[in-house]
Amino acid sequence: MFDVGVVQKIYAIPGLEVGVDAYYKTARDQIDDGQFGAAYVLTAFNFDRGKNVGVELKSSYTNGNFRAYANLAWARQLATGIVSNQFLFDPDTLAYIASHDTYTDHTRIYTASAGVSYRWDSTRFSASMIFGSGMRAGFANIDHVPSYTQVNTGISRDFFLQADRSKPTTLRFDVVNLFDRIYTIRDGTGIGVFAPQFGPRRGFYMGISQKI
Repeated sequence: MFDVGVVQKIYAIPGLEVGVDAYYKTARDQIDDGQFGAAYVLTAFNFDRGKNVGVELKSSYTNGNFRAYANLAWARQLATGIVSNQFLFDPDTLAYIASHDTYTDHTRIYTASAGVSYRWDSTRFSASMIFGSGMRAGFANIDHVPSYTQVNTGISRDFFLQADRSKPTTLRFDVVNLFDRIYTIRDGTGIGVFAPQFGPRRGFYMGISQKI
């Protein structure tokens, strides 16, 4: 296994940092788990061999009260052969995995995130975005569900109810999935996936915190 990471400050653009991480891992008897059957209980099993490879690009920018970040990742996790709990798999799936590099169920080829925030006086405005290219689906994970994008936003304000201004009371309001996009995380097919799962619908959240 190797893992390499580099972070570089761009001095021509003050406040900007960019970085890249890369990794590669091989495994024997790679452990995984899945939900086999109607009960929502995960059962472990082992692939004979597995490999995991990926690259992540990351960046951040700060200018006074303005902050922004962006990340993009590419990853593949493949495995071959089932060497434990074979009875959990139907014969066709078991035979296919024995002779093919197969995507593990939690493989998502591309993921991305980005966000911005701005602090005005004691109030901070923020927005963030997440993107996923879709987890595996279908016979032996040879397909994947559609990609999705979710946007969140929020506002928070500090109130100084004590003489010590390093201990503010913070009120916060957030909206998750601002555009109320309906998307599928899993569709109930694939290796060890017997129930569909969906992303959150639009939600409104309020909170209060006190630094001590």
